[in-house]
Amino acid sequence: MNKSIKNKLTLLQYILGINAAQIGTSILTLPSDLAKITDTDGWVSIVIGWLIANTVSLCIIGVMAKHPGATVYDVLTCYLGKWLGGAWMIVWTSSALFIAVIIFYRVLELIQLWVLSNTSNALIAVLFMIPVFMVFRGGIRIFARYAEFVFFFTLWLPILLLVPLKDAEFIFMLPLLKEGLLPIVHAVPPTLISFIGFEFAFILYPYLENKQAAAKGIIIANTITLLMYLQITVSCFLYFSPDEITRILWPVLTLIKPIEFPFLERFEIIFISYYMFIFSAVFMPFIFIVTSNLKQLCNKRIWQLPAYIVLSLILASSFVYIPTHSQLQVISEWWNREAYIVSYAFPVLFFLYVTWYTRWKNKSLF
Repeated sequence: MNKSIKNKLTLLQYILGINAAQIGTSILTLPSDLAKITDTDGWVSIVIGWLIANTVSLCIIGVMAKHPGATVYDVLTCYLGKWLGGAWMIVWTSSALFIAVIIFYRVLELIQLWVLSNTSNALIAVLFMIPVFMVFRGGIRIFARYAEFVFFFTLWLPILLLVPLKDAEFIFMLPLLKEGLLPIVHAVPPTLISFIGFEFAFILYPYLENKQAAAKGIIIANTITLLMYLQITVSCFLYFSPDEITRILWPVLTLIKPIEFPFLERFEIIFISYYMFIFSAVFMPFIFIVTSNLKQLCNKRIWQLPAYIVLSLILASSFVYIPTHSQLQVISEWWNREAYIVSYAFPVLFFLYVTWYTRWKNKSLF
């Protein structure tokens, strides 16, 4: 299914669209999550996670490159058949919806805890959803432009985290590999979860103008994510002691608290207010996955109704029930196990199957 020219994406939009799907709420807790497992050697686990994410990403591009004008549903049904391909689309759609709901509730929790403690969750949810509805009216290209805007508009936020490093203690990082290699390996799974979002390339690839640059683009997107994670994680490791960081729930926000101006206290409120743009940008790709898959399953090319229904249901849920932090943790841990299969295992296995099938079919022709 060829895409109209008005929906074509530039390479930069493609890169930042994938990056937007990766940088979410996990970045605010990643340093402490890693420190609990592998002390200050967690940055090594991030690099390993980046290598694995790139490998899986190239498998995704390898599959889509065999059918440049096709959607992911077309590719799945081509190799797996209508029923099996459709079944996997439902699994992937459910997983993406689950991620979106978790992100949504994480955002509500964070805003109410740090910024608007006396404001109802329902009102915060409505305010959060307004720009989401506006972007979805414009389609995938408007989202790509929004991702560009968010990236450059919030580019100063990671740089700001360098300010507290005037009090950094580099001794906290030494010695390297202080706990050995095994803890580093054990810390890789949390980093893999943090890199999830590259599978959005399944949706973006058909819209990309220069498809020959797709592999390069997704590696650049993953590398931007890697640099952000490394900079923020190492900053926290240098500022907080190895024992202290494991006791802090939101180390990135705590790192901002010492920053003060004569005319402004609690600078973390400003930080989170700007970070709201990033929250909305990471929420949208997974809703796009849900709505795009539903349109393809129902054989509808232009159909905005699923987006409005899904967003309205998520919004309505905030009026009825808000999970606690511990409940969100349990839900997230349960989803993490499923995410390894959906986001990592399936693209690799599907790529291997497509490669084998293509070679077998070519041999059978001779």
